[in-house]
Amino acid sequence: MKAMQGSIRRRPTSPLNFAGLRRFPRKDLEVEVLVQDRDGWEIPLESVDFSAAGMFVRSNFLFDVGSVHNLIFRSPDGQELHSLRAQVVRVECEGAEVGAGSGVEFVPGMAYEFIDGAEEKQQRLQRLVARV
Repeated sequence: MKAMQGSIRRRPTSPLNFAGLRRFPRKDLEVEVLVQDRDGWEIPLESVDFSAAGMFVRSNFLFDVGSVHNLIFRSPDGQELHSLRAQVVRVECEGAEVGAGSGVEFVPGMAYEFIDGAEEKQQRLQRLVARV
């Protein structure tokens, strides 16, 4: 067996690309999102993008991965109010090396996955994605 030559790359040389890996298409969506915990405190944040499976919110105040909150937001036209249970699945904080120098603006925040599996809520989210 021939020995492998070369070095192991520790950092990506190109920005991450999740094309083909996501279950649902992601759409740009900038709306106010009220993040609420089970004790009732609330923090107003702003979304960056979303899909029927989750949402990324811009924030310098970051929760731990695994934290569960209610996300409350209106559709861009203001007609529908959505309230969903969601769990933090990724945190983006300053100093992250991924994408450095790629020309893509870094946005600190958290990626939430919706964990409220109610069929009606999923259908409403899919219709919202189709409209945006």
